[in-house]
Amino acid sequence: MKKIFSQSLQKQALIAMFIGVLPILTLTLWYAQALSKNQQKTQDIYNKNQKLILEYNFVKADISALEKALQNNQLLQSETLQESIEQKWQNTKKRIQLLKINLPDSLFVAKWRQFAPDEINATSKAEEFQQLVKVLNQFEESFQQTLNKRLSDQEAHFVQLQTWFMFGLVILLPTLIVISIFLINRICQQLNQVESAVSEVGKGNFDKSVELSGSHELQQLGDRLNWLRLELKRIQQQKETFLRHVTHELKTPLASLNEGSSLLNSGLLGDVNPKQQRILIIMENSVAKLGSLIDDLLSYSAASHPDSLHHDAEMNLIQEEVSKHLSDKLGKTDVIVNWQNHDDLKVPYLPCKLVLTQLVSNAIDHAKSNVTISIKEQNGEVLLIVCDDGDGIDINEADSLFQPFVRGEKNKNNNGSGLGLAIVSECVKQLKGDVKWLSVESGASIQVAFPKRDPK
Repeated sequence: MKKIFSQSLQKQALIAMFIGVLPILTLTLWYAQALSKNQQKTQDIYNKNQKLILEYNFVKADISALEKALQNNQLLQSETLQESIEQKWQNTKKRIQLLKINLPDSLFVAKWRQFAPDEINATSKAEEFQQLVKVLNQFEESFQQTLNKRLSDQEAHFVQLQTWFMFGLVILLPTLIVISIFLINRICQQLNQVESAVSEVGKGNFDKSVELSGSHELQQLGDRLNWLRLELKRIQQQKETFLRHVTHELKTPLASLNEGSSLLNSGLLGDVNPKQQRILIIMENSVAKLGSLIDDLLSYSAASHPDSLHHDAEMNLIQEEVSKHLSDKLGKTDVIVNWQNHDDLKVPYLPCKLVLTQLVSNAIDHAKSNVTISIKEQNGEVLLIVCDDGDGIDINEADSLFQPFVRGEKNKNNNGSGLGLAIVSECVKQLKGDVKWLSVESGASIQVAFPKRDPK
């Protein structure tokens, strides 16, 4: 079976047609041929019956004529008439012989043999033929029934043909349906394999090899997808390497710019007039924004690196560091952050810190008054849930928000880099978990779930 389904789709279709359609086609052709033969035989029986009826009527007429002729000749004693009677009898015997041949089992034939004379001569009497006339009249109905039975038997044979044909269809059609459903399911399974493989590659999961089983074409497609996966993985690694190098190289000149603008703004190098002060403020804000973007890029690069899983830490330590990191942002708002923490829980330090930093920072940006962070262990998984009471998200944008540099329509005017949720997504991949938006009446709620690791 596996060998069959590893062949090309064209060969599979031909095999399915051979298994499912050919028996039905054969049955139909057999029925058509048998029906044609049955109709021909029925027509032959009908024509033969008409001929026998005609012969039977001729025999009746001949016997009646012979009876009258014998009666007349008993008076006339004519040799010529006698010869004519004998000749007539010979012709009648031929007709009777035809009836005997075509009706061998008829009761009429038995009676005929009982009463009919072999020959007619001068001593033959009309009374003998009177008896024959009675036999013919008596068995006319039986003769007709015999002929009708022939037609009835042929009709019964036709009904039997129909029964066998319907019986064959009852067996073969469900078989064809089962084969069709089986093949459709096989094709759907193969398409689901393709969809799953393409989806994994589309999500950036380049570590899992693409293996498609089934038809020859599908296996070839699997090889091409696997090649594509490796190429994308190579490009991704090159991008990450480039990103790390560039961001580190930008840190040094950026620090110099920041120190220089701070020194100028302090007035140690001379007084700064209001116009210069405004320019310095713009420079400091731009440097801070660029620094934040570089930090996000470094975080994104770190999130996608496997080494980020090597160190575990208690959740309360991560909470303290995240709170400290976001203290300046919180100081500028009236938002209250509520932590519902599992203090004894140990988790991978860097990815969990990055996840909470990005999610809580986003929640503070969008919340009206409250942000709630819930951390718990459930069914062997660690759940990180961050909720805010803001305006929520557009459900149509939910999936795309996890892509780098993608921001929702509501955040187009914000100063964010668009990397926050992309960093979360990369961290979740390293944790072998999943991230999803939860359905809530108001605000937004996002959940990160990943398997709990055994303590080392």
